Amino acid sequence: MKTSLFFLIHLIALSASAQVFNSSISSATGGTGRAAVEAGDAVFLNPSTLVHLRGSFLYSSFAKDEFAVTLTDNSPASVLPASLGFLQKKSEVPQGELEEQDIVFALSDFVKDKWSVGVTGHYYTQTIPGNSYRQINGDIGMMYTPKAHIGLGLVAYNVFGENKDIPENFRKKFSVGAGFNYIYEAKIRFRADITSESIFMGGLESYLNDFFILRVGYSSDTDDQRDLGTLGLAFKGPKFAINYAYQGNPQNSGDYRHSVDLEIPF
Repeated sequence: MKTSLFFLIHLIALSASAQVFNSSISSATGGTGRAAVEAGDAVFLNPSTLVHLRGSFLYSSFAKDEFAVTLTDNSPASVLPASLGFLQKKSEVPQGELEEQDIVFALSDFVKDKWSVGVTGHYYTQTIPGNSYRQINGDIGMMYTPKAHIGLGLVAYNVFGENKDIPENFRKKFSVGAGFNYIYEAKIRFRADITSESIFMGGLESYLNDFFILRVGYSSDTDDQRDLGTLGLAFKGPKFAINYAYQGNPQNSGDYRHSVDLEIPF
């Protein structure tokens, strides 16, 4: 029992410093999304996808001990596609309860036909009993869309490197992620991502009708030997969208996550 508890805390501590935030859409498809266009993922997964959004979006996400909200604008009146976001989450680490906040701001634009780039700035605040740490970092992303139904994404996270003045397990480490997105007849979408942290992800999204979407996926973290099966259901209407996601570790019944998102275009 103690071994299992220590292993779970170890995984949470690793995820606190290594993994990026996932919306319920990307969560339900195995953590993929670096080459997909979603209002809730752009500022966190790959800022270069912002240019492919149309209009303005208010997005919020709710999970146990986690909350995120973003405001994205790519309306005709905007100078550049931009997104402002806030993420707050709590977790248990060996030093006690860790509370993290991340204020993010992203910009994106086309640099050439079918090629886009984007940058995200992060202001991290991490608080544990008796101590508080702050870090500034940034991400750089790129996306190539050779066809309207095909997307390829590449993104570098925390390009400023580690802050060596804070404990190692709280440092935001440099990593790289890549993604592939394929849309079949506007009804089915295949997604696959990989990261330099040896995480392999795959997902499938299918429209059941004009409003309901089913999502499934799987991810494998080969370094930490952690696999996750994922499932999601969404309602996407003309005025708002609600997305639900479940992630579960088949080898550890206590390692699971539910999340719900609300997206409002305007």
